[in-house]
Amino acid sequence: MSRNRAVVVELVGPAGAGKTTLARGATELDASIKSGLSLWGLPKRRLLSSAINLVPTMLAASLKRAPLRAGELAQMIRLGALRQVVRDQARTHRVILLDEGPVFALSWLDVFFARNGDRVPASWRRRVITQWASLLDVVVFIDAADITLANRIRTREKPHMVKGLSDDEIFGFSAGFRRAFERTIGELSQAGPVAIDTLSTDTAPQDENTARLLSRLKLRRNGH
Repeated sequence: MSRNRAVVVELVGPAGAGKTTLARGATELDASIKSGLSLWGLPKRRLLSSAINLVPTMLAASLKRAPLRAGELAQMIRLGALRQVVRDQARTHRVILLDEGPVFALSWLDVFFARNGDRVPASWRRRVITQWASLLDVVVFIDAADITLANRIRTREKPHMVKGLSDDEIFGFSAGFRRAFERTIGELSQAGPVAIDTLSTDTAPQDENTARLLSRLKLRRNGH
């Protein structure tokens, strides 16, 4: 990694693990950390550029009679735009903390489309993995016990698609994302020097979890 750019970190984990809370807490305690970058709210010009870059992939899928669905395309476009934004922002910050980045986006595609037999083109996925492996430096896998995740999803104000489901259904949803995360993280670590850390959030208070995250980030930053 170039010492002239930021250390790029993605927090990943199932819903309710505490990613957003940890990112917010880390930013409040360390002004050198840039958070708030994700797949959402990206500049329109970056989204347009990403969409144009995807045209050959879309045409190839159509010719194979496996056209990409709207949900797949939207996520693929957002992921390409995010890479452009992170690449630019990395020139002016020391640490960039992604809440929903490439690991989440690729895992989301696995969870919601691959189970129906509709997969994004393998050549596109390999290309994206290679591109992000040269930009993403650290993945922090954040998790908690299934019952803790379910309780957090139900009690927080933030809406979620599984909020009204049973424990077993929420447990299954979390397990599906864990499998997808593990697959994507494995591909990234094989494609480049992406460091992997883990952090459990169900055995300590929020401030202690934030301190543990900052400690891990400090070690990674010094390593770079």
